Order: sequence, then C-alpha cells, then structure tokens
Amino acid sequence: MDTCSRGGGRNYLDQNAPEQPVLSCMMRLHLYFAVDRPVPEVLQDLRSMKTPAKWSGGSIDSALRYYENKTYETSHAYPPSIGSLTGGERLAWDAPGDNVKARALEPCPGRKVVLGTCVSDPADLTLAGMRERPGTLFEWTLTAGYHEMYGT
Repeated sequence: MDTCSRGGGRNYLDQNAPEQPVLSCMMRLHLYFAVDRPVPEVLQDLRSMKTPAKWSGGSIDSALRYYENKTYETSHAYPPSIGSLTGGERLAWDAPGDNVKARALEPCPGRKVVLGTCVSDPADLTLAGMRERPGTLFEWTLTAGYHEMYGT
C-alpha cells in the first residue's frame, strides 16, 4: 500500500515546535499468514527467536495480559498487536471470538489520502478466505516513510 496524506499544520501550543510536513508519503507491506498454535505460546517464542525484528518486550507483555485478562471478551475489545523496538514493524492478529472490531483490518480501507495505491497478490485471496483456514490470522506490517514535503 502506497499512500500520500496531508498532514501537519501550525502548532499553536508550542511556538518552538519543529515545522510539520504538509504532505507525507509512506509504503506499507502487509503479510498475512495463519498459525495453528495458541497465540500466547507464539508470543513467548517471539521473545527468544533470533529474527531481524526486535519486538518490544513491553508490547509482548501487554499482549499477553490481553489474553490473561480476557480483554477480547469485553465490549471495548481492540485488535491485539505488538510493535518493534525500532519502529516500522507491527504484528497484529485476530482476537478470539466473533468481535469484528477485534480483528486485523483490511489493508486498503477507503481513507482520505491525496494519492493512494493498493495492490494485492494474489488478488483473489481475501482475509475472509484466509480466516476459514485453521489457526489464527496474523498480519505482519512493515512501514517506511519515503517523502515529506514542508510548507513555505
């Protein structure tokens, strides 16, 4: 997904705030896969795995509490996720149960952007179809900004 959005503007609260961009562009790569293991077990394994992503221990602890406290059963459930220490990487997954708000989101929502392109390969594979597979649907998102334009 490639998007350019309007952003920034004047900061009236901080007279010494850095200049804000009027246009920001970023690319996101969403990778989807289903894992047929309990999510808390997968999260514990992520702590000890030698991977390029260095997942934040605090975000893993928060996600484990999400399962211990059964937050997904509340009416205010949210999609669980963990983030990387360096930023730019996020791992999210569908929470247990049927709460649509606590599921990984479709990657190409109708957002207000100046420019937006979204490509899916394979194009005929949907998240609904992937959810029919055994296990939990995971979404690994890699994000990188590539352009900012500042006002004059």
